[in-house]
Amino acid sequence: MGLMSMKNFKRFGFTLSEVMITITMIGVIATLTLSTIGASVQQRARAAEFRTAYAKAEEALRGLIFTDDRIYQCYECPNTTQKNLYGLNQAMANGCSGGSSSTACQALTTQFLRAMGRVRSCESNPRNEGCISGTHRNADCFSINQAYVLDNGMLVFTKSKNTGLREFAIDVNGIKGPNKWGQDIFTFSVTAVASSKTGNNVYVTDVKILPPKSCLPKFNASSKNSDELLKESASYN
Repeated sequence: MGLMSMKNFKRFGFTLSEVMITITMIGVIATLTLSTIGASVQQRARAAEFRTAYAKAEEALRGLIFTDDRIYQCYECPNTTQKNLYGLNQAMANGCSGGSSSTACQALTTQFLRAMGRVRSCESNPRNEGCISGTHRNADCFSINQAYVLDNGMLVFTKSKNTGLREFAIDVNGIKGPNKWGQDIFTFSVTAVASSKTGNNVYVTDVKILPPKSCLPKFNASSKNSDELLKESASYN
């Protein structure tokens, strides 16, 4: 019986090469699984950072409107797609005009950045002035000409002083990587969301921070721009 048991053991046992192959396969599967989990966690973290940045920017703008009791003439007028998406058709029934005053844009940008907690400004050459890293790059539709460091480490970018917040961008985790569009850098715009008419004059009565009508850059297919992330989070409701 003892001899038979040993023979059976040898027959049904595993060779060293079989054990090594199995261990290797387990290692490969574990690596792929951990990589997928890691990417998913990173995506959720970036989405959370995006929501934090958006909420902070919207709060700063709403505070300025309340405190100053005015709508700065620095905004984009929504197109039909935006009206439908954000439910602005009735609120914008009177149309939209103005919003391109360079003086107003400069004033709004200054007040907005103060409300956001600006601690440093780089308005000549942000890279040489130390506000952005060597990995920050312009998008096809957005050139970083001014950069502002906030007290929470986030970065705000504008194309020019004259246009200011009509189209701006936020790097939600600051100077840290990856510093890529659609991964941690997102574009926004102060957009008119309500208007009224007195006589022949149309007045914008409310604005909100929304994704711009165009210029929604993404680094690659797995990246998500501000429009896509805002739809997912339903923050525009």
